[in-house]
Amino acid sequence: MAYNSGVKLASLTGVIGGGIGAYLGYNQGLTSETISPVQGALIMGAIGIVGGSAGAFILKSAMQFIIYIIMLAVIAYFFRGQIEGLTGVDPVAAVGNTLASWGITIPGLNGG
Repeated sequence: MAYNSGVKLASLTGVIGGGIGAYLGYNQGLTSETISPVQGALIMGAIGIVGGSAGAFILKSAMQFIIYIIMLAVIAYFFRGQIEGLTGVDPVAAVGNTLASWGITIPGLNGG
């Protein structure tokens, strides 16, 4: 249910992208000898609709993924003693060491 909450946003960005694409396609069609302004508006408008709605959908999905990563990190931080007791690995130190091996240092994390 929450996954479908961005349908209106994707629709709105698709309409805006389609309008911008149609405007640009119409103007390009005015200067082109091989395509009419209406054809240019239809082609670029369609591309704008698909691109705008897909971009909003992908951005929304990426933000949901980032929020889940943040929630997982908060849980791992607050329950790091219990996780270390169960697995023998300190999750905060493991993340710090992994990031340090990638060249990303964060002050306060082991290995960072």
